[in-house]
Amino acid sequence: MRGKTESTLLYLGFILLLILRPFAEAQSIPVSISTETDIDYNYEYEKNGPYTKFSDWVPYKLHKWEPKFLEDYYEMYGLKLHYKENELRRNIFFLKAGLKKRFRHPRNALCPVKNEEEYHKYRLLMFMHINLQIMRSYMRIASQFDKRHLYFYNLDFAHELKQSFEVADGFYKEAVPYWEAARKYADEASEIDYDLDLGTMESERYEIIIGKLDFGQIISDHRSKLTKKREVVGEYLAKYPEADKPNLDQIP
Repeated sequence: MRGKTESTLLYLGFILLLILRPFAEAQSIPVSISTETDIDYNYEYEKNGPYTKFSDWVPYKLHKWEPKFLEDYYEMYGLKLHYKENELRRNIFFLKAGLKKRFRHPRNALCPVKNEEEYHKYRLLMFMHINLQIMRSYMRIASQFDKRHLYFYNLDFAHELKQSFEVADGFYKEAVPYWEAARKYADEASEIDYDLDLGTMESERYEIIIGKLDFGQIISDHRSKLTKKREVVGEYLAKYPEADKPNLDQIP
């Protein structure tokens, strides 16, 4: 009976040894306490090398579209109902970039063209219209720094008005070359006796030719009125030189 008990204990000890052996081996393996992972997130792999970076397997953006032609940049133009300077500067940026790009193939133009002369007029109208849009954007920015009416109580901020009017005048000046370019393209387009299916642009061209649309005179009027307002502010600051500093007390 004693021999049987001993053999049973030996058997149980052997079984227990088999159970605990993996844990003992696991404790003997050195464990790194470093926070660095073994995954290589370096995205500087060569495209033709033995590795492929993970971002190549995942699309950057679904249906990614990159503007390439002048019309692509023109179609990015947009203006919200309530816009600010950032939206206007964004439009100016894209429209200026579009002027430096080539046109789409004639079959992908914004309106049907049947011959080379129509396509030539199409390009002239696009140049005219884009220059007009850039000019209008500059004038809209200028209007945000200008004041339609200068009341007596506005002179409490004469220092700020002096700086604001200077910025406005700068943007009015920026608009002038684009108006002159638009007028030049309108004159050239009018020499081609074809009417394209670009109603708005054709109307702009016609109104420029007959003198109904004259932004040169409009800009000149704005600058003339601005000059008078700047003179009023200048006279006030000459009379009260201590007011030529930020009026922090009147800012709510």
